[in-house]
Amino acid sequence: MIICVDTDVLVHWVMDGAPQHESCRRLLNREIVEKGNQLGVAPQVLHEFIHICTDPRRFESPLLMDQAIVWSRSLWDGKDVVRLLPSASVIHRTLELLKTLRLGRKRILDTALAATIEASDVKRLATLNGRDFEVFPFIEVVVPA
Repeated sequence: MIICVDTDVLVHWVMDGAPQHESCRRLLNREIVEKGNQLGVAPQVLHEFIHICTDPRRFESPLLMDQAIVWSRSLWDGKDVVRLLPSASVIHRTLELLKTLRLGRKRILDTALAATIEASDVKRLATLNGRDFEVFPFIEVVVPA
């Protein structure tokens, strides 16, 4: 089984001292190592991860750009990772979801991720923002505890 990961879980998993660091580590260890699932990663999640983890306004000790790139490349090429690549249909599905669910401009990126997950036939998403994804009936939200 594949569990997709949202940016916030990656950030808290990687960044020591992040408030949910331990809960994200436990979740990913349980899902990937213990249960033998695969980690689904979308390109937009890695891009956002690099943006956030290198931001000195967010972290006392942010990653250097080279560190964030090396970490992202290592994850993307990992043996337990499934690359969730958006197809051309994801654009139409994102727009359809935005319209039918009456979502605003601040929901565009989450909706595009949801459409990518759906197109990849993945059912589960690990996120710290469970409420943001509950609106999508095709996603089972998994919140680190």
